[in-house]
Amino acid sequence: MTQVPPHRGPWAAAVSQCVYTQHAGTLTRQFAAKAASHCDFVPLPWETALAVNTARIHVSKINRQATAMDSALKRQSRDSSGPWTARTETSVPTVGAVHGPRHLAAAWPCWSAWLLLLLCLSPLASALTLEQAFDAALRHEPDFQAAIHDRRAAGEFKVLGRANLLPTLAYSYSWGKNWSEVEQDSLFGPVTEERDYRSYSSSLRLEQPLFDYSAWVARDIGRLRAARAELEFEARLQELVVRVSRAYTDTLVAWSRRRWAREQTSVLTALLERNEALRKAGEGTLTEVLETRSRLALARAEWLAAEEQAQVAERGLTQLTGLDLSGWQPRARGAVSALPLDGDLARWREQALRHSPVLAVRREDVALSEREVDRRKAGHWPTVSLYASTRRTDSDSENTYGQHYDTDSVGVQVQVPLYAGGGVAAARRQAAARHDAEQQRLLSSRQQLLLAVEQRFRDCRGGASRLEALAEAVASAEALVEATRQSLLGGERNNQDLLEARRQLHEARLEWLGAGYDYLNAWLELHQQSGVLGVRELKIVDQALYFSRSHSS
Repeated sequence: MTQVPPHRGPWAAAVSQCVYTQHAGTLTRQFAAKAASHCDFVPLPWETALAVNTARIHVSKINRQATAMDSALKRQSRDSSGPWTARTETSVPTVGAVHGPRHLAAAWPCWSAWLLLLLCLSPLASALTLEQAFDAALRHEPDFQAAIHDRRAAGEFKVLGRANLLPTLAYSYSWGKNWSEVEQDSLFGPVTEERDYRSYSSSLRLEQPLFDYSAWVARDIGRLRAARAELEFEARLQELVVRVSRAYTDTLVAWSRRRWAREQTSVLTALLERNEALRKAGEGTLTEVLETRSRLALARAEWLAAEEQAQVAERGLTQLTGLDLSGWQPRARGAVSALPLDGDLARWREQALRHSPVLAVRREDVALSEREVDRRKAGHWPTVSLYASTRRTDSDSENTYGQHYDTDSVGVQVQVPLYAGGGVAAARRQAAARHDAEQQRLLSSRQQLLLAVEQRFRDCRGGASRLEALAEAVASAEALVEATRQSLLGGERNNQDLLEARRQLHEARLEWLGAGYDYLNAWLELHQQSGVLGVRELKIVDQALYFSRSHSS
């Protein structure tokens, strides 16, 4: 786990191949281009942020050293009138010889200007944005790295399928030392001959298929498997966006929950001290002290739980991005703004049926199973091939002992399968059953996709109104806390009323915050399931987080 990856990654060439896919419609070539941009040497925003933080640390250290040297010189100048004048005068050049910090202190405005320029280039140096987290996940996330290698491996299916239709050239060579004892019948009885000889054989054969139905089907299967790999890679790329968004918003929720729990504990601690002081002065009651102390204990327990939850959420985001989140601060802690939702439910469902990569993968599975049935049927078809060979032999067998042959041949070879124990028919029936199963899986995936699209569409459509209502609830709860506090000072409300108002505010904040991030994730998932999730949607969500309003008090 490191803050900055050591290099641009070993898969730069592989990602550069991700720019184009064979799937029609609005594919995520934008994501592929974004991933391909990681192959050059332009620093990412979060890398610039880390560099700026490092520069700021070094500049601060230099400034402190310069300040310390100035103080030392001033002390020496003050002491120069005393009995140590001669020693000081000899010491001043020694100190003055170390001119670096003093000159750096004099040049501090220049350093400040450079630091200001760097901070302007990276205004969010102390924040981790959603887009930066996704950039890091593209480099680090192991499942996505495996998807890159899987896609590269599946791209070879085209070559493997085409190879069955191209000519094959084979060369064989053998040389050996032989000892044999040959016994032959003759008129005078068996005659034994011992042979000690060398054998040699060399052949070159070229063969070109003329008719091979199985090879033609294998070529189509190779193309389909390569296209399926492209679609699966696209689906996993869009899935990575949603996973990063979930982990990112979970971390924001955990951070906010921890912050609010800490604030709640601080407020209740101050309230407990006030109630205890009032009780000692004879104006408060023991009941108020016990009520506040009980609520404070619960708030501390919630704070501890929120701290554990924040660590777990940070660990989940770190596993995806490989970034060390210590020192990072959330960029947005308030309500999210409403996001555009174009079209009605029918349009989104039609769009999902047309562009969803998950559904497209299922369609490719059906096409593959159908071609597999054809390949099994090819087991009954004959094969025809043209061949040309040349062969050189010398005593390559007992029958050709002492004989040398140079043979060149050209011809046509025909193979007709007659009977294979029923294996070909069984394989064909098995492939047909698998084709039927894939069709049912396609139907099931289609129904699940339409249901998921409808659920996410309704979540998005009702999410904006729900967020407005929850925001009003938070504002009302904040006003209630302030009004109750003022009424408590005036004697119109008691301590229990204030505790209840604080509890309502805390619960309203948590519900409002969780609903906001659930709304953002539902909007992303709607675009993912519809197959139109791209860089533009990621930027929209990132801006919705950035331009949010904070309701914290």
